[in-house]
Amino acid sequence: MGNLSNRIQGGFINKAIFVEKLNNPLGYLLLALAGVLMAYVTTMYGFIYSFLLLVGLVALPVLLGVVGNFRFGMTLILVIGFFTEEITKFFSAPVGIANDALLLLLGISLMLRLIKERNYEPFRHPITVVISIWMLYNIFAVLNPVAATRMGWLYAVRPMAGITFIYFITAYAVKDFASAKYIVKVILGLVVFSGLYGLKQEWFGFSNAEMAWLQADPLRFMLIYQWGRIRVFSIYSDPTTMGIIFVYISFFIIGLMTGNFKRKYKIAGAISIIVMMLASAYGGSRTPVALIPVGVIYFLILKVSKQTMMGVAFFFVLGTGFMLKSTGSGVIYRLQSAFSTDDASVQIRLEHQAFVQPFLRENPFGWGLASIGEWGKRFNPDSWMADFAHDSGFIRIAAELGYVGLFIYMVFLGTSMYFMLKYYFLVRDPKIKAFYLGINLVFFILIIANFPQEAIVILPTSLFFNILLAIGMRLKDFDPHYVKFHKNR
Repeated sequence: MGNLSNRIQGGFINKAIFVEKLNNPLGYLLLALAGVLMAYVTTMYGFIYSFLLLVGLVALPVLLGVVGNFRFGMTLILVIGFFTEEITKFFSAPVGIANDALLLLLGISLMLRLIKERNYEPFRHPITVVISIWMLYNIFAVLNPVAATRMGWLYAVRPMAGITFIYFITAYAVKDFASAKYIVKVILGLVVFSGLYGLKQEWFGFSNAEMAWLQADPLRFMLIYQWGRIRVFSIYSDPTTMGIIFVYISFFIIGLMTGNFKRKYKIAGAISIIVMMLASAYGGSRTPVALIPVGVIYFLILKVSKQTMMGVAFFFVLGTGFMLKSTGSGVIYRLQSAFSTDDASVQIRLEHQAFVQPFLRENPFGWGLASIGEWGKRFNPDSWMADFAHDSGFIRIAAELGYVGLFIYMVFLGTSMYFMLKYYFLVRDPKIKAFYLGINLVFFILIIANFPQEAIVILPTSLFFNILLAIGMRLKDFDPHYVKFHKNR
């Protein structure tokens, strides 16, 4: 068993598949055997069994690749997690379970590698401690005696704690700055693609499958069809999720653009921001619009200079004029209403939160995971909690995990922000510093967004958040100045 794990991890499988691309005797042998086996099964048992065999033949090298190459495994998890919402709109495929299986495989591979290498340095960090406590608290929530549903816990614990395991995978996989840049490129590529797809929906229309999905739920159609137009949502579940992602990724790119990267990358970043902001405008969600000045102000705080102050002043003058402009456009009106003082939706949210506060104080451990929201409607439909419009991600945690769970979560977020800010000010490498600036902007925007919306624990943001957190935890180790003067203090 030890020899097998060493071969998988140490080089033979990795070299044969990823370096030589199976262009070797092993590849020729496997291809010949697969052809003979396919011919035999098709002849003896028919097309159905041959198709299942084909799926298995494709899955086997993929699984070996996941175990043998963390970069490949993380890329696969990112792609599947990113398109989960899009796939589940049209198919009843167990996409979430597939991602969980990939995480499990990477977790097993990680444990084998740690046993062999005995290098636990990436995990001896306060962030790792608090994220572990958060995960364990969610797992032990199944023992909550007043939990509304046990079966629902099995589903709800995955986005709350299960996906958090990607933090540990990333912390190990990021062994140098090049690894961090690769993962970030994958994330940015996926998000910018979704921005282009949002523009496609606006300019060239929705597909028949998308229209059927919209019309299948009257409430969904009512929320997305407003002011005589369908708000674009790209590959996401709704326009608000899309808009929040586009805003924080845009600010992440802005942070990166402060580094001394090549001009072509900065031009590509500027174009990407324009694409995402335009698609977000067509989405017509007000929360993302309100997050933009929040991000600008925080950027100014972290990056004080004459140029940034002039740029911020220009932004606010231009933005104020845009918001005060009279218009008959439904798109512009939706954006302007984000700053309306008589917005009814804000008042409704405040009333909902005031209503639920006495109930939250009654139970320090909450009503259990999946007691409210969509999971509550599925597993606890007879309770008033299932129909409670919690809106806020923090209210959901308080309701399901109690104020004890909310306290642990706030400690987790606070610890994460503290170290990301600390490292931003301590590192000297311009590119690494730009990464930290981008990560800080993302985290601050997401924490603010989590007050009016459930922003952090939904896919693909939950993946991005934990991956960027692990990258931020590791990046300071690649800065010579930090390693020399601060690491051992």
